[in-house]
Amino acid sequence: MPRTYKPRARQYKKYDEETINIALREYETSNCSLTDISAKYNISKSVLHRQNTRFMKKQGGQTVLTDEEEAYIIENINYCSEWGYPLDTYDLRILVKGYLDSIGVNIKKFKDNLPDPDYVKSFLKRNQDKISLRISQNIKRSRATVSREVVEEYFTHLEKSIAGVPLSNIINYDETNLSDDPGRRKVLTKRGAKYPERVMNHSKASISLMMAASADGVLLPCYVVYKAKHLYESWIEQGPKGCRYNCTSSGWFDSNTFEDWVRTIALSYFNGKDGKKILIGDNLSSHLSLDLIRERKEKNVHFIFLPPNSTHLTQPLDVAFFRPTKGAWRDTLFLWKKTEGRILPTIPKSVFPSLLKKLISRIEGQAMSNILAGFMKTGISPLNKKKVLERLPGNIVRDEENFRKDAIDDTVIAMLKEMRYGNNNNKLSYRRRKN
Repeated sequence: MPRTYKPRARQYKKYDEETINIALREYETSNCSLTDISAKYNISKSVLHRQNTRFMKKQGGQTVLTDEEEAYIIENINYCSEWGYPLDTYDLRILVKGYLDSIGVNIKKFKDNLPDPDYVKSFLKRNQDKISLRISQNIKRSRATVSREVVEEYFTHLEKSIAGVPLSNIINYDETNLSDDPGRRKVLTKRGAKYPERVMNHSKASISLMMAASADGVLLPCYVVYKAKHLYESWIEQGPKGCRYNCTSSGWFDSNTFEDWVRTIALSYFNGKDGKKILIGDNLSSHLSLDLIRERKEKNVHFIFLPPNSTHLTQPLDVAFFRPTKGAWRDTLFLWKKTEGRILPTIPKSVFPSLLKKLISRIEGQAMSNILAGFMKTGISPLNKKKVLERLPGNIVRDEENFRKDAIDDTVIAMLKEMRYGNNNNKLSYRRRKN
């Protein structure tokens, strides 16, 4: 199979298939002659005659599989993708080979009935409206265990908790970090250069911060946590308006910093707002103290904790806000490292507030739309659990009357379920002392 198709000297005029069908239907239902129909639709009379008298194959080389067979294979590929085990191009070649072997068909142009890479390229081009090549994102197996029952239970509790609560009184919070790596970029270089490099300092260091937003699209001030024992004045100057700063030995949030965030950012935002208030986020119950619990009760503030390992489905900031924010941060960091920071090995803590301020100014134009999209995608506002359930593996619907439309064998379905959810009976054995 040639990689680049070279058409022959003789070119056939191509007619629109829909126009041909309309012309043939008019010929069958009216008293007009084939000559009149040919003149009316500007289609060759011989073409109409061939189309009307016998089955016509497509011009050019014929496909190995019929349209129905290719649709059946695509259906199976999509089911595998839904269960979190998508197939790659080599898997597609193996799948076609197995299908041809099972029905006893031997294709001479395939070595051992195995399609070559060019076949896959043509297959994807023919079916580009149904299937495409995408870069997959790896998720932990623990995240894959989020089931329909867990989501249903979460939304039952969520519906009761936010009933009658205005959108401005619902806050989603999440912890993230900003790294000291601006990432890779495309550059202009000599043609044929295999390993182009750019001289730019970077490190694996990162700074933690808590971000929060309300369901009506308002972005709350950031809360920054440095990895240090003491906090200095130069580390908190020239930052975004309302931003708070703290430090821990690990550089991550602990009970003290989380409580301080609740008091200084969340409760401060809720001041002056009447009625029930909601905080939606990860299960950080270990960070709550008795004093904080008492204080939130007095101010009618309630926590709603997301199901474990489900933030990629239920966390609004994680779903629609952090990705464009991280992209804007890499752009901000890249410009700084090209100018003022070109000789510095890492980001000084005294410079970070000013960079954070530039980041906030970069994203504030799209912040509201991204926040609202996150709340909608996670089914919180407007309340719609289908937004999350449809991103889980769906129910398998089978058509027993047509084998070509059968989803997949029961054994393969069971295998995919076990690969995704695991077997709860297989538990790790731990060492025990004999004496």
